[in-house]
Amino acid sequence: MKSTSMKRAFVLFWHGFTAILASIANWFTTILGMNDDSKYGKFIRRVVGSSFAVIMVMLTAAVVYSVCHAFYEELPWKCRAKECVYDTMKLSRGVTYFHLYDNPGYVKNADGNKTVTDIDWLFKPLGRDTLACYKSGDKRGYISLLTGEVAIKPQYAHAWIFSDGLACVDDNGWLKFIDAKGKVAIDLKTPYNPEYDGYVFHNNHCVIANSDLNTVGLIDKQGNWVLTAKYDAIEPVDTFWIVTQGKKQSVLNASMGTVFPFAEAKYSILDEMITEITPDHIIRRYTLQGKLINDFYIYNVEQLTYETNELRYESTKNYDDEGNVTSEEMNSVPSPIHAVARCKQYETEYDWYGLMSPEGKIITPPVYSSIKAIAYDLYLCKDSECRGVIINGKGQKVR
Repeated sequence: MKSTSMKRAFVLFWHGFTAILASIANWFTTILGMNDDSKYGKFIRRVVGSSFAVIMVMLTAAVVYSVCHAFYEELPWKCRAKECVYDTMKLSRGVTYFHLYDNPGYVKNADGNKTVTDIDWLFKPLGRDTLACYKSGDKRGYISLLTGEVAIKPQYAHAWIFSDGLACVDDNGWLKFIDAKGKVAIDLKTPYNPEYDGYVFHNNHCVIANSDLNTVGLIDKQGNWVLTAKYDAIEPVDTFWIVTQGKKQSVLNASMGTVFPFAEAKYSILDEMITEITPDHIIRRYTLQGKLINDFYIYNVEQLTYETNELRYESTKNYDDEGNVTSEEMNSVPSPIHAVARCKQYETEYDWYGLMSPEGKIITPPVYSSIKAIAYDLYLCKDSECRGVIINGKGQKVR
């Protein structure tokens, strides 16, 4: 009954539409004098008829395209996107993860069968672990890299990748470590806190917060505390650990041996070197074993200039499109003449400066955010809060 009504409505609409077009065509023929049987009238009628036919074809094509496009847009993305446009991630030989923008992805095995669908995201494990963490809906689970099948069904509110044979999961608000079979291996009775993340083992150790979630420590794969949870931060870098407590940091190696004891400094590890930056912005570098390479690094040295008491009038030149001088005008306001100051400024840590003698000797540590020469051997030095002092070329304060 409903389809019959729709069909009748469409037929009535079409008849009315064609009647309107016929009326318009008849009006045109009357205006243009095409009602007679002269050659002119016949020619005009043919031109107008052909034009209306073309217009009808174009209107019909536009309507069909709009309807088809609207219907296509309503289809699920997976029904209208070809597999060749998907981004792919190889999980193992023959097993591939397909994903496209924010649309659900899927996994195909070596036989070309979809083994898991409706995947929001997927992350591969570290090292030799063979289970990938994935999200489907509001839950997280694990997929086998070797078969593409679900190994641990999605059941956790939060979950992390496998590392060193274990993975951390949020089991009803409590953090637990499970093995590849989904069995709980470590349960420290630690509640989940969104401010902490990255519960992943590095060199058989993992950073864990205490039960109050205000400090962190290190556990081993048996769940034993290697470093008690009393530190502000612990960061894994290669095979080392950078431990922070207040304003002090320490560096530990993979076997928990101390490379650098706690000191008021910032440490970083890069290019087979350990870099130390002290509170006064001095940069030192060491080998990975803690042996000093250089105790003072400088990134840049710049000449300083100051305004003298002499003035001069400068001119302004005007140029044409070809670069030729067309006119020159003298400025009405004189400009001070600059001269080179005796000392230079050097830079260590980014935007921290100190004074250097003409012979390259360090006069002041790099504790200033800016240095400006105000005379041949006088310098305005400002700290990070723009509070300045006047210092001479010997590093002495001038009052």
